[in-house]
Amino acid sequence: MPRLIAATRQLSGALALLLLPSLASAHTSLRRSAPARGSRLSVPPTRIALWFTARPQLGFSRIRLVGPFGDVPLDRLVADTGNAIYANIPGTLSAGQYTVEWQTASADGHAIRGEIAFAVLGAAQSLPGATPTVPEQHAPEPEAQAGDTEYHTARWMEFAALLTVLGALGFRHGVLPPLAARGVPTFEAGERARRIGQSALAVYAIASVIRLYTESLAVHGTDRALDPAEVLAMVTATTWGIGWLSGVVGATLLLVGWIVTRQSTTIGTPLALAGALAMVLSPALSGHAAASQHAVISVTLDVIHVTAAGVWLGGLLIVLVAGLPAMRRLPNGDRDAAVGSLVNSFHPVALFCAPIVVLAGLGTSWLRLASVSNIWPTEYGRNLLWKIAWVLIVASMGMYNSMRARRRLGSAEATTHFRRTATLELLFASVVLAVTTVLVTTPVPSEMAGLP
Repeated sequence: MPRLIAATRQLSGALALLLLPSLASAHTSLRRSAPARGSRLSVPPTRIALWFTARPQLGFSRIRLVGPFGDVPLDRLVADTGNAIYANIPGTLSAGQYTVEWQTASADGHAIRGEIAFAVLGAAQSLPGATPTVPEQHAPEPEAQAGDTEYHTARWMEFAALLTVLGALGFRHGVLPPLAARGVPTFEAGERARRIGQSALAVYAIASVIRLYTESLAVHGTDRALDPAEVLAMVTATTWGIGWLSGVVGATLLLVGWIVTRQSTTIGTPLALAGALAMVLSPALSGHAAASQHAVISVTLDVIHVTAAGVWLGGLLIVLVAGLPAMRRLPNGDRDAAVGSLVNSFHPVALFCAPIVVLAGLGTSWLRLASVSNIWPTEYGRNLLWKIAWVLIVASMGMYNSMRARRRLGSAEATTHFRRTATLELLFASVVLAVTTVLVTTPVPSEMAGLP
């Protein structure tokens, strides 16, 4: 059994690493600009405006105008409601060639950048046959950002840690109380779950620091990645930053809540649950959901989806690594009967959460696909099909554990069989998690709709 668990962990890590090379893709694209790329203007423009396929975050955005004599000063950068950013040109541009260097990101935090060349014509150049040649410019292609691999590995770690934390909470507050009501000792199981949850919080903290650094590296560049002022502005003035901060504050509250719970559950439990809610909000606020046109619905569905998945699959992990070992330490006559009682107490929780995971997931996918016709032709749609396929496999294993393995419990052999099949279910769930990491970093069809 230890070998099977070790193999599960190794395969989970390998799957994440194998899938990561396909993750580098921008979530927002430039739709149009004014001046337009390659334009030759007889009247100098008075502002630089850029329109995108998703709402750009002002804290991530930069516009620089370079002319024949160097940098041209621009007024303050402004965002409007039409997925656009613009900056007025305070002076009058002289004749010559100009380049607009721009950078932005939507709520998911994936930065993109590009250049647009245009020319301002002088009086002589306005005559027929005297138009200058403007170098051909192409829309920026999605490319790997600095620290992309580290960023997405950290994202995978955050997801795994979050599900484990939610599983520990669901186990302590949803599984153990009914078990204790049946007279089964639960203190050791609860303490084991808390310690595992605290270890997961440590992993979450490390992953959060890596995400913050790699995000700053992608947006600000190597020279300014550790600039406190830049990092502070990114965290406090963007939706991505608020989402990241929500996760960090939530993890802190949860840790404090768990520590206080040992002396006072009245204070500690609400703190822990409030912290968990803030952590669950974090992926939605720093991902596709916040950038959606239906942000409120999308964020709500994301929160429900992640919470239910954590209580179900994270809860199964806690049952295996905390609950079963605790039950096996009871007196001989009670061990296998206690294991059966533990699994039967977890069963209704899993049975309630599994359909919610599927329904909420389908709801968010529908919002992001924009049309059924986008399923197969788009990268997001194909990745979604892979996730659905693996979720069905996980659900099938869950049904087997519920209908067959669970009902056989009561002997040492049945306990061993359940540990194996439940570990296999978690192995398949780790594949779902890896595919999910790919999915949340893939451009959604609804964002790409209307591109020329």
